[in-house]
Amino acid sequence: MYNWLLQNPKNVCVVHCLDGRAASSILVGAMFIFCNLYSTPGPAVRLLYAKRPGIGLSPSHRRYLGYMCDLLADKPYRPHFKPLTIKSITVSPIPFFNKQRNGCRPYCDVLIGETKIYTTCTDFERMKEYRVQDGKIFIPLNITVQGDVVVSMYHLRSTIGSRLQAKVTNTQIFQLQFHTGFIPLDTTVLKFTKPELDACDVPEKYPQLFQVTLDVELQPHDKVVDLTPPWEHYLDLRPPSQHRAVLPPPPLRLQPSEWEKVIFSMLHCTSQF
Repeated sequence: MYNWLLQNPKNVCVVHCLDGRAASSILVGAMFIFCNLYSTPGPAVRLLYAKRPGIGLSPSHRRYLGYMCDLLADKPYRPHFKPLTIKSITVSPIPFFNKQRNGCRPYCDVLIGETKIYTTCTDFERMKEYRVQDGKIFIPLNITVQGDVVVSMYHLRSTIGSRLQAKVTNTQIFQLQFHTGFIPLDTTVLKFTKPELDACDVPEKYPQLFQVTLDVELQPHDKVVDLTPPWEHYLDLRPPSQHRAVLPPPPLRLQPSEWEKVIFSMLHCTSQF
């Protein structure tokens, strides 16, 4: 995109996605940051809202735009390749998702990208129902992840009827997403307040000071994952006279392979936001 726009002032890039909103907007926002138009996500998001009202970027979208800013900072952050163990998840205070509006029956799904790798969902009768007086939800996970991680919590409910006739359904309580490569090496706890969570229900279901805490530990050794994007093998088809002489290099301070892998994984996980 950058090279195409620089070739000729009349060149235009058309960005398209299924709904014309989230995926397109995060790509355009990343482009603003890539071109050094903005150094923080806030101004980029405000420009997106001004030019494309109603796009509704999620907190995770903003988080990933922040990753772009980190990559392009004066002292750029270099993502590491250390796996992350999520020991447990704690939610407090307890949200109101059951019929009595005094608790919930929660379970967690953990995904890497778009692939579910772990769930705590079991038989309805075996799952604990938490009430307000319990104070918090605590669920052990002990799952090791790497890359784009999605953690979703659901409330499991059963319709009225006999044990054989009852139908079990779920309602999403929240969702969060992050990239393990951007977690500082000394991190042991990741905290998310309600404004930092995706896919929340109506505000009345969440108590004041609602927050989610992940107890985590980064592994000591790197585990390199192949995230080679298609454009890694890009061939410059322009005449030799135009190579580099006409187009200046992108305003990056990192090697292309370092940020391309992050953006490639980011763009392929937007369906989870």
